[in-house]
Amino acid sequence: MGLRGKSGLGLAALLALLALFALLAGRVGLDAFRDHFGAGFARNHALLQAQKLVTLITRELSLSQRLAELESVRRFLRGTDDSGQAGVDAERFRRAFADASVFLIAHDGGHYYFSDGTAPDAWVKPSYTLQRGDPKDEWYFATVRDARPYALNVNVDEKLKVTKVWFNVLVREDEGGRVLGLAGSGLDLTRFLATFVGTVDPGVTNFIINGEGAILAHPDQSLIEYAALTRAAPRRTLHGLVADGADREALDGMLASLHDAPGSGGALRVDLQGQPRVLGAAYVPALDWYVITAVDLGAAQVIDETVLWPLALGAIALLLLFAAAVSMGVDRLILRPLVRLTDSAQRIAAGDYRQRLHTRRNDELGSLTRAFDGMARQIDAHTSELESRVTARTRDLAQARDRIAATHRQIQDSIRYGALIQHAMLPHRELLHALPDDHFVLWQPRDTVGGDFYLFREAPGQFLIGIVDCAGHGVPGAFMTMIAHAGFDLAVQELGLSDPAALLTRMDSATRTLLPGDAASRHLATSMDVGLCHVDVATGCVTFAGAHADLYRCEGARCEQIRGSRRSIGERRRTIYENVILADGPGCTYYLTTDGFLDQAGGERGYGFGNRRFAAALGGIAAQPMKSQEEALRRRLADHQGSCPQRDDIAVIGFRVPGRAAAPDPVSGG
Repeated sequence: MGLRGKSGLGLAALLALLALFALLAGRVGLDAFRDHFGAGFARNHALLQAQKLVTLITRELSLSQRLAELESVRRFLRGTDDSGQAGVDAERFRRAFADASVFLIAHDGGHYYFSDGTAPDAWVKPSYTLQRGDPKDEWYFATVRDARPYALNVNVDEKLKVTKVWFNVLVREDEGGRVLGLAGSGLDLTRFLATFVGTVDPGVTNFIINGEGAILAHPDQSLIEYAALTRAAPRRTLHGLVADGADREALDGMLASLHDAPGSGGALRVDLQGQPRVLGAAYVPALDWYVITAVDLGAAQVIDETVLWPLALGAIALLLLFAAAVSMGVDRLILRPLVRLTDSAQRIAAGDYRQRLHTRRNDELGSLTRAFDGMARQIDAHTSELESRVTARTRDLAQARDRIAATHRQIQDSIRYGALIQHAMLPHRELLHALPDDHFVLWQPRDTVGGDFYLFREAPGQFLIGIVDCAGHGVPGAFMTMIAHAGFDLAVQELGLSDPAALLTRMDSATRTLLPGDAASRHLATSMDVGLCHVDVATGCVTFAGAHADLYRCEGARCEQIRGSRRSIGERRRTIYENVILADGPGCTYYLTTDGFLDQAGGERGYGFGNRRFAAALGGIAAQPMKSQEEALRRRLADHQGSCPQRDDIAVIGFRVPGRAAAPDPVSGG
């Protein structure tokens, strides 16, 4: 038998023995511990909840009884108190009650007075009047008929729109005399349930029943029997949750024994709502209530972990013995031979391919040793050939890398040279000469070169200013700017400066002529957005025409967007471009922008800057000096962009008609 079979059989035999012992011992021990400690946990938990209930109920009931004994309250309920002392006394008690609420009910008139501190006239005007025959008011008449000094009732007062545990104390003329009404307070049902029914212990459910078995409090409020005083035969009972007849009899017997021995607790296993539970119970004789604790032994942590230590120590000892036996066997049969094999293999890995492995074993380790020996012989034979091939491949890769690096340098040099040409084409000097303090330019290509640029031509008494956004960016966009420049120069040469719409039409025609019209080219984006403004300096008249570009005109803080044509130059379908003539006013500032600024993603959600936000930003800076406006726009763009990459080329140009601008405001943060 091979090594794998020997070790496998021994290990399987030991594991089977250990698993069988652990299963039998663990199952018997855990079941015994769970049953024992589960019953004790349920009983003690119920006794604790009962003690908490008695503590609060005793306090609230004592306060209610003291309120009912006040002579001012009796006069109020007779209708003979004109001094208002009863209201003062009732408010004093209200502040002492846990729920900060109090009520008085006059029996003769049926008037219900309720105060929670929010209504200043609570003791002048009744909250409502009780009516005989009204099912909603039956709880009161049932309490009076019962004639007990006090009663507790869980009820939904639909007229007050509150659900409380009510403390109802009967008020009489004197001991045993005529009934004057009820006095007392209430506890909000949600708070009551959270205090006495809610629990953070997993698998534990607390609830309260009365002497007839009606459920007065339960985490599931649909199981609560509201207004139990008014029902001769309650519908929501503990028996309703226990289906088995034998369980019901045993439960009744336990409750009866608790009734006869107040202060004691009991525990019983039953099926509650079809699920096995351990019920702990405690009796509260002052209220004729039972506090029930239902424990799910599968979910509740009822076993003290210290009880498991003997079992754990036994299991650990067994595992240590098992580990020692396995270790000795593995060391003798596997580890020692593997150490010798590993040492030889490491020498081979270090490059000593002359190392030879010899073995006489016929098991798996022997086969492995012979396989390593054969591998060493093959590696030794192939090493020289591989080294020569690697040397040749390394030389080829180095040459290819050098060629790629040279090509990359040539491309980058060409692009940088193109950037110099593109910068030289921009009318920066002309703008500084013509509009030194009345313009700014924000030009920010996405790459070294780009497809956005701005235009300026000047003639005596007039000038033409514009902006162009060619399709694409980088090198393709830069080539498109050459075509756009050529078309613009041709249009100005033929038509002059005064008609921007005609210039756009001629640029469109010239661009179509310059670009190829074959089928392959029609799938490429060759359009361009253009906005042109002609300015008559003497009259201040501004004529605008746009090809898928808009003009923003700001006068003070008010900024309006003048729409251009919706079609770009070079689109498949032609359009007619029209001029928009604007009369310049003092303090007017004009802005042209490409869509790179408007579409830049940023902000918390990564949305574009947008036309509306752009117009609002211009309105906030339009009165500032032009240089300050440029800096403010750059800051707004940077704040919006954040860590998002620049999506497109950006170009914005702002200008004023020389000699007509109002005095600028002080520079503020942009």
